[in-house]
Amino acid sequence: MTEEVNTWHRLLGMTLTRCRRDRGLTTRAAAIRLGMSPATLNRSENAKRPFELVEVGAALAVYQPSRAERSRVLALAEEPRASGWWAVGGTPQVHDDAVMALEDTARSVTEFSATDIPLLAQTPHYTRALCWNRRGEEQAALTRAGRRRRTLLNPTQPDRVLILDEATLRRPVGGPTAMAQQLRHLLALTRGRPITVRVIPVKEGGYRSPGNCAVYRITDKPTIAHLWSTAASGLLDDPSDTRAIEGSMADLLCIAATPNDSLDLLNRLAADHERTAGLYP
Repeated sequence: MTEEVNTWHRLLGMTLTRCRRDRGLTTRAAAIRLGMSPATLNRSENAKRPFELVEVGAALAVYQPSRAERSRVLALAEEPRASGWWAVGGTPQVHDDAVMALEDTARSVTEFSATDIPLLAQTPHYTRALCWNRRGEEQAALTRAGRRRRTLLNPTQPDRVLILDEATLRRPVGGPTAMAQQLRHLLALTRGRPITVRVIPVKEGGYRSPGNCAVYRITDKPTIAHLWSTAASGLLDDPSDTRAIEGSMADLLCIAATPNDSLDLLNRLAADHERTAGLYP
């Protein structure tokens, strides 16, 4: 019986594919070295069949990835093989690695952040301020944010829509000066990159929030959704789950301001923070 292919297999396949390409090997050349047919390797990389653990070990020996990349592959290979992928107790390192793999392969990302600026768009000062009451977490948070920010240097980065609540932009995390710098940074990210910001104005009143979530659409493969909080993180690939999350995102976009109006609002709020900080009269 063929083992069910799911989120775990897909992310492992994506990561090993990146390792192969970084080594400069074609599918055919790699398959010869791994002792399997090109068709079998192609099916495993594209999550048509699961990689066996012995195949993972052989791939690491052939591809010779960096120590960090090797650790990511091994962490993925040790995960339980279940539909979806949940972890309790914050977002573990292995989920961060999985999200990085998704960032490398997605053609588009839609992300909603319920209470703060999305991680890849945070300034270091903003990240530190979020950790003011969580001793020992600051350096880990800065490292995670730095890794996510490097995604923005990828020349083939996906089209990205960031959905934010106006209240998040008004809250002076780190003080008005730091918040003004954060909003100016967010505005700068939208210039020259495939990033669109959509702000849900306070005037829209209440709405149903799906919580922190991101939808990754991957060419010729099923969509994967990521939901997270400080208590748990989940990666979902069941179509019934991802369709529901995509529906929630569509509802948010219906009440969000247009891209141009959102940028105008960001500019006004940045100026408000600057006036509060006394940067100008």
